[in-house]
Amino acid sequence: MIEVEIFEAGKHFLKGRPLDGSVVFTPSIAEPLQQGEVSGLSQEQLSLQQNGSVPSSGVLTVSWSLDREGLKLLSISLAVVAILVVFMWEKLH
Repeated sequence: MIEVEIFEAGKHFLKGRPLDGSVVFTPSIAEPLQQGEVSGLSQEQLSLQQNGSVPSSGVLTVSWSLDREGLKLLSISLAVVAILVVFMWEKLH
């Protein structure tokens, strides 16, 4: 970021020129991210993610990846559970 003097403005644009003696500064990020680096993760979180440890905050993030066979098995399992629930409901009422 740099301080500028705006000399023209329109509905969807601004035109400006750098002020004399203005210094470039980046308030939010100390330095640009390296290629492939993910923003928003601290070094501690990255190392915990890489070695599979649970974070000290006690919050565990679970991510899954189901292939076609896993998704089919999950669907069949849920269908069987739904049938059993309906069967039990009918028996009790």
